[in-house]
Amino acid sequence: MAKKGNRKKSPARMIFGWILFIAAVLAVLVILIPLVGATVDVSGSAMSPAVNAGDRIAVNRLAYLLTNPKRGDVIQFRSAQDAGTVFLRRVVALPGETVQIRDGSVYINQTSLPEPYASGILQYAGTAATPLTLSEDEYFVMSDNRSNNFDSRDPTVGTVKRNTVSGKAWLKVLPFREFRLIL
Repeated sequence: MAKKGNRKKSPARMIFGWILFIAAVLAVLVILIPLVGATVDVSGSAMSPAVNAGDRIAVNRLAYLLTNPKRGDVIQFRSAQDAGTVFLRRVVALPGETVQIRDGSVYINQTSLPEPYASGILQYAGTAATPLTLSEDEYFVMSDNRSNNFDSRDPTVGTVKRNTVSGKAWLKVLPFREFRLIL
């Protein structure tokens, strides 16, 4: 007599199980994303290759209620000049650290920062051409596409104050074939 646990599932039952699982995941996402954050349509190539123009991403608006952004996080923040404008950029330097860009590399407290997410050539040092020490509520953010200069290197963007950070980009939703976590 065969034990109950040793019975093989029929292919139809396995397929039904997968369909049920996928439906449950999609239902959770449809309910969870609006409660915890929002989806954002990306324009521009500043964060390429992690996020590209035309992508839709989910931003977790609760991510920083109890914690602060960490180095490597892709954050959403409001422009200091125009509160209606929001940006997505990667945190490179944290409060109290000194950042400098020289010889095509980013240095934090005089140590070269490994950046596996970066693309493009870092030629423009901008505000970080000389050592820049951040205050206790400032972050230095950069585009992943380093040929895009519209980040903390540009004085019109500058450093990002903690109170302007509105969330953490965490999931690429569309195009669906690229559905994944944003790292």
